[in-house]
Amino acid sequence: MRIRNQLVLMAAAVLVPIVLAAALAIDKIKEGERDTSLRSLGVTAKATALIVDREVQGALSGMKVLGHSPSLDQRDFISFRREAMALDQQPMVWTVLLAPDGTQLVNTRLPAGGNLVPTQLPVDLSEVLANGTPVVSGLFLGAQSGRMLTNIYVPAGAAGGKAFVVAQAFPVEFWITKTMQQDLPPDWIVAVVDRSGKIIVRNVKPAQWVGQPARPEIMSAAARADDGLIRVASREGVETYAAFTHSSLTGWTVIVAAPVASVEAAATQAVRLALSGMLLAAAAAAIVAAAFGRSFIRAIEGASRAAVALGRGERPVVEKSGVDEVNQLNQSLVDAGLLLDIERMSRQQAEAGREQLLASETQAREAAQAQNVAKDQFLAMLGHELRNPLAAITGALALLGTEGDDRDRLQRCIDIIRRQNGHLGHIVNDLLDVSRLMAGKIMLELEPLNVAVSVRSCVEALRNTDRAAGYSIAVQAGDVWVSGDGVRLEQILNNLLTNALKFSPPGSEIRVVVRHEVAPEGPGRAVITVTDPGSGIAAELLESVFEPFVQGPPPANRMQSGMGIGLALVRQLVELHGGRVHARSMGPGTGSTFEFWLPAAQAMQAAPDATGYQAQPGRKIVYVEDNNDARATMGELLRAFGYDVVEVDNGKGVLDAVAAARPDAVLMDIGLPDMDGYEVARGLRADPRCRLVPLIALTGYGQLRDKEAAAQAGFNAHLIKPVDIQLMIRTIEGVMGPQPLPA
Repeated sequence: MRIRNQLVLMAAAVLVPIVLAAALAIDKIKEGERDTSLRSLGVTAKATALIVDREVQGALSGMKVLGHSPSLDQRDFISFRREAMALDQQPMVWTVLLAPDGTQLVNTRLPAGGNLVPTQLPVDLSEVLANGTPVVSGLFLGAQSGRMLTNIYVPAGAAGGKAFVVAQAFPVEFWITKTMQQDLPPDWIVAVVDRSGKIIVRNVKPAQWVGQPARPEIMSAAARADDGLIRVASREGVETYAAFTHSSLTGWTVIVAAPVASVEAAATQAVRLALSGMLLAAAAAAIVAAAFGRSFIRAIEGASRAAVALGRGERPVVEKSGVDEVNQLNQSLVDAGLLLDIERMSRQQAEAGREQLLASETQAREAAQAQNVAKDQFLAMLGHELRNPLAAITGALALLGTEGDDRDRLQRCIDIIRRQNGHLGHIVNDLLDVSRLMAGKIMLELEPLNVAVSVRSCVEALRNTDRAAGYSIAVQAGDVWVSGDGVRLEQILNNLLTNALKFSPPGSEIRVVVRHEVAPEGPGRAVITVTDPGSGIAAELLESVFEPFVQGPPPANRMQSGMGIGLALVRQLVELHGGRVHARSMGPGTGSTFEFWLPAAQAMQAAPDATGYQAQPGRKIVYVEDNNDARATMGELLRAFGYDVVEVDNGKGVLDAVAAARPDAVLMDIGLPDMDGYEVARGLRADPRCRLVPLIALTGYGQLRDKEAAAQAGFNAHLIKPVDIQLMIRTIEGVMGPQPLPA
């Protein structure tokens, strides 16, 4: 059979079923288009109900906050009026404070001191107070305002929860503004109806129908179901499809209606488009089939001659055909396929090599990027962790350098340096395990703490630094005990105070308040507040101010400083203590307040003071350290406590020094220049003359594996630099044992 004849049969076989199927599908298209339009009515009704609920929920949240205002506990209605006006959406929405008998105590629509006359209320306030739940009224005419209103009534939680009702008035204009701004077809009707059936809002002829009853057919259907769709005539007499649903917070009914003619016209138009497309497709298919039939024979003959030469594409699968020309083409393509196989294999091998190189390069680049991010995070955290104690030590050293012989000041400076030096040691210990710190797994060393003492100590240390110069820091602190980590608590306070100083103009006063909030059960909690009059925080930044690397704009005439991790670290440390932290600000230029609380502890006592441990004078120590400054300083300190110290600056001389001096103990660094301390310790334990001498490792290697290595090498104890002198003396005396009695 010739190709042209086969093409005619093929076109007929394809087009006839398509025409039959299209005839059946046209009715389905019309029905589907109608259903889509009707579903749009329901979706629009639900969207409008959500808008109503959103506005009501927002109002309820604000009114509940007003209801708990301390101003109501104090009957300070002037302050309450200011707070309410900040919440109002004037002139559309205003707030009224009512007594249980309906007397108006505050009305933000009227000027301060205006005449608050009694009005007839649409709800029973005694029911609102008795149930303790908000009530949303229907539509009514306001006696004082002369406007059609809907009110929301919320029982105030302040003053025992029975003394006041907070109400907000929403005129019809407010609901028109909020609910009628949707992009809808011009012939659609949208209405909101209250629980009694009165129309609150209507987009078509609102002046005529607002306040009038809705169609009884719709209200009857709405009373039986949460949502639905009915066919009903509008108030204008137009037949419509009307979808209805309910507002979950108000009980109001939202109705969206469209003329039946519009819905049916849209479906008919869709059918016309579908039919036109089908006819165009059939005509195009016929034209293409005719053109293809004329050119197919010529294409077959040319393809059979060019297949072997071209050698492109995939190897064909040969099938016996009833067309002679196609059989000739198949044979030619088989020959070309042999060449294609060879070329394809070569190309696949080259492509696999390129893919492997690309994967390796991508993996290396991602690894480098991850390492770079980890490095940046580590360096930022390291700098921030070390800066605070170093600043306190610098301030204390500067104070020591001033003239005068005030012994109290000298002792305070020494205490500051000792404490901050301990803080540095604590921080370094945390930073040694970088993965633990970056993962937020900071361990706390809990002890009984008086928060007031910690606050005063932190403020005193900060006052002696350059960053506090020109500022006043006022402290109002009552005694509150917590179970906490003293270093981390001072770190929290230092971060908050430094942040307050950085964003406040010179000469400002920073206020720190510590108070005890008593709870009905348990010891309550310690609340610490840091308030500054500085540049404030924008509302959009308040939600994320405690996230890592988030910073507000710098104050005027100051450059940006810090890495944006201080407040993130504050939140992490506060939450590790079982507390919470939050920030408050009325916006840029209004200052800011950071407040955090920690669980208070009951019947706490300060940890016992271990500073009174006495060294036994006259005992001999061999001290091994290659750093000249460290060796000289520690040697003099040990001599000040009464020890006889022999100093050694390398590992090779230790054995001879110990054999000659016959000391009571050896204090040795691990990282020596010629041989490490572990090797020296094993040598001492192997020598009969030194086998029983106590060995103490004093080193910067502080991991668990370092302690285990020291024990295996023969050390009796392991101390981490920098070490508290009292801890070192206790360790020395502990490994040496009691002083033998004289013969």
